[in-house]
Amino acid sequence: MSLPPLPGVNDDDARTEITRIPERLAGHSAAAGHRFAAAIDPAPAEDDWGKPPDPEHPYPVVLAHGTLGDRDSVWRQAVPALRAAGHRVFRLNYGALRTLPGHYGLADIRASARELADFIDRVLADTGAARVNVVGHSQGGMLPHYCAKYLGAAAKLHHVVGIAPSNHGVTVAGLTALVRGLPGVRDTVEAEVLFRISPAFTQLLRDSEFIRELTAGGDTVAGVRHTVLWSTRDEVVQPPASQQLTPAEPGHEVTNLCLQDLDPANRTTHLAMPYDPVVLREVLRALEH
Repeated sequence: MSLPPLPGVNDDDARTEITRIPERLAGHSAAAGHRFAAAIDPAPAEDDWGKPPDPEHPYPVVLAHGTLGDRDSVWRQAVPALRAAGHRVFRLNYGALRTLPGHYGLADIRASARELADFIDRVLADTGAARVNVVGHSQGGMLPHYCAKYLGAAAKLHHVVGIAPSNHGVTVAGLTALVRGLPGVRDTVEAEVLFRISPAFTQLLRDSEFIRELTAGGDTVAGVRHTVLWSTRDEVVQPPASQQLTPAEPGHEVTNLCLQDLDPANRTTHLAMPYDPVVLREVLRALEH
C-alpha cells in the first residue's frame, strides 16, 4: 500500500524541489560569482552622467535591482551589453535600512518607489531626454508600475522591462528561497529576522495591502510600453506565470515573454535571470521599440 502524499516528503512538490536542486544551485552560484566580482572590482562603477546621448537611442536606461540586490553585482552583464548597443546607462541602489547596512531593496516599497522616481528625474535633468526606459529585476521590475500609477511618472516612462518581476507579489516560501539563495545574506540574517525588520518583505507578499494597492485599477497605464521576461523555473516569484501583465485597457502595450518559449532547454532561475544571455538579448530587442 502506497503512502498518502506527505508535503515535503513524497508529494509532487517535493519531487519537483529535488529535481530542480541542481539548476537552483547553478543560479545561486551565478549570483554569488557576480557579487564576489563586484566586491573586489565594482567596474563598471561609473554611470553615464554628462555624456551626450546617442540620437538612435534617445531614452536613457535606468537599471533597478531587486530585493537584496545592488547596482554593482546585478547588472555586471547588462551594463556592457547596453553600452555596446549605444544606450546610456544609469543605476541606483534603493531601499537601504540602517539596521542592515550593505543590503538594499528592504525598506518600505513606497519609499523605494519614491527613490526611483527621484532618480528618474535626476537622469532626465542630466540627459535632457523626454522619457527613460527602466529595466528592473524582481522588485525593481515592479517599482516602475507604482511610480507610474501613484507618483506621476507615467509621462516620464517610455518602456518598462521587467526581468522576473514581482508584479503580483510573492509567497513566503519564495522569499525564504531568496534569502537562502543569496550569498552572505543567510549568514547575516535569518529569514525570520528579515520579516520582522524589513517592511518590503511583508509588502511583497501577494495578499498584502501594498500589492492590492499596486494592482488596483489594472496592471498598466496608458502611454507606457511593458515587457515581462519570466522563467517557469523561478523559485522566488510563485507561481511564475503571475509575473505576466494584463493590459488594463485596449491599446495598452504589453509583451509577456516566457524564457522557455524562447529557449525550451533553458533552466535559468530567479537569481540568474539578469545574467542569462537569452534574457539580455530580449532586453536589447525590447529597447529598440
